[in-house]
Amino acid sequence: MLLSRAEGVHVWDADGRRYLDATSGAFCAQLGYSRPDLVLAMTEAASRLPHARPSLAEGEETAAYRRELLARAGAPFTRVVLTSSGSEAVDVALKIAHRYQVASGRPERHRVLSLAGHYHGQTLAALDVTGWEVRRAPYADRLGPRRSGPAAFCRRCFRSLVYPDCRLACADAAVEELPAAVILETVPAAGLGAPIPPPGYLARMRTLCHGAGALWIADEVLTGFGRTGDLFAWKRLVTRVDASGAAPDRDAIPDLVVFGKGAGAGYAPLGGVLLADRVVRALEPDGFAHHQTYGGNPIAAAVGRAVLRALVDEGVMERVRAREARIEDLMRSLDVEPGVFDVRGLGFLWGVELAQDEAGTPFARAKRVAERALEECRERGMLVHASTGCAGGDAGDLILVAPPLVAEDEALEEMAATLRAALAATSLAGTR
Repeated sequence: MLLSRAEGVHVWDADGRRYLDATSGAFCAQLGYSRPDLVLAMTEAASRLPHARPSLAEGEETAAYRRELLARAGAPFTRVVLTSSGSEAVDVALKIAHRYQVASGRPERHRVLSLAGHYHGQTLAALDVTGWEVRRAPYADRLGPRRSGPAAFCRRCFRSLVYPDCRLACADAAVEELPAAVILETVPAAGLGAPIPPPGYLARMRTLCHGAGALWIADEVLTGFGRTGDLFAWKRLVTRVDASGAAPDRDAIPDLVVFGKGAGAGYAPLGGVLLADRVVRALEPDGFAHHQTYGGNPIAAAVGRAVLRALVDEGVMERVRAREARIEDLMRSLDVEPGVFDVRGLGFLWGVELAQDEAGTPFARAKRVAERALEECRERGMLVHASTGCAGGDAGDLILVAPPLVAEDEALEEMAATLRAALAATSLAGTR
């Protein structure tokens, strides 16, 4: 596609056709398009100081962004390393994990454990820890061997167990050795279609990592900055209660939080890693530095500050939580449509998994079901994300939607109606 302009929750192509952007660009345009406040933040910063060499100096906007982000993230995070993308931020987190193990007297620890279906970025290091085989496969000969642990994916449990009787077997099976770190998407999105880990899962992972002397790296690149109704998805999930009314995850805090995408709201490339204080203190004797040309760029930092202000001043995260019931009703209404196996998600992040039958038998890959559904959506004036591989290998078809967090009910209703029509046109009838 060749796009020419955007406004609000819509984009226009070069032929003048309008599309509802149901994926917020690359899952990053949290606040929609053509916002004067973000444009002003960019232009004012560019007119004052467009660049500062990271290894030599830091711009005032960048220093202010660090302070404000750490204040919003809260304890125990006391340092942030800024980057220009989420993939780069994952690389930085891996470097930190290595340096942490060296500083802790365990230099032999190199392995970083990851989970099946979890995606961590396009750089080689990020792909190396990615458990989504569809993305790894083209570069398999450049990557190390990987045995990914099972994901917390109840609909497709690796042992066909049922929560809570499973006793979180997936977490125990994922951490069966003494690694340098464990990396996971708090809510695995692009590869698995937003299955939400059950209550107690994050606490179990926290306990397992601590017991193994490993760092827990929470990948919040796609789920951060309001997407799930809080600054980060782990913050949202720790407040959940189980059947007994307890909040089993309340003390589950990651050691490193990787972010990107929504931090710059689609206006500037901005990412980074938040470090818990215990990690910072472990690194202090030898120090840790990561400098790249555009990491912490003053213009990007100015946008990041404006994004943080908007999230708070406009009550965006509260708005997402308030509208969550509505978007959930709209999305779950698709459950009865032919070919829909499962609908899952939270906040403004929802996945629709397509399958042949109620048992979840994947469609043959040759049918290109996800791709066809994407094209049908596009024909009807809506952009969605299509992916494959949620059922293992390249099997399993998904449609993922993540509209801008400022989308009104009318846009959400249009999104569900368009998706319903597109699925019908994909000719999945008779699969149940």
